[in-house]
Amino acid sequence: MSFSVPHRRIASNLFWSPAGIVRHPLVEIDSRGRVLSVVSCPDPDRLPFVEFRSGLFVPDFPVGFRAAFAALPADTPLSESLPAVITPGRGIPVLISGLDYAVLRLLPSARIEKV
Repeated sequence: MSFSVPHRRIASNLFWSPAGIVRHPLVEIDSRGRVLSVVSCPDPDRLPFVEFRSGLFVPDFPVGFRAAFAALPADTPLSESLPAVITPGRGIPVLISGLDYAVLRLLPSARIEKV
């Protein structure tokens, strides 16, 4: 008998991609953390088996995510600083919380966690 690990479905406030920010994303990732799909979903709490994580979901963040996060300039919008940090196809999914969502900047309370 073979059991497969189900894909995770994670809702957050925002999702970063090179094409722009997705609001109210519902992200499906596989067991390796690869993003399979992203759709905008304003009511994820009505769907079964969805985790909610507050913050900005960022795929392909460097594996040394804590050091890369510490190096992000707090006075620069993440929409400007993230493109230089992202490692397409080689990174890990992370969630950045503690943001000023209006300008997408890190607050002193900002933190990062691996998804």
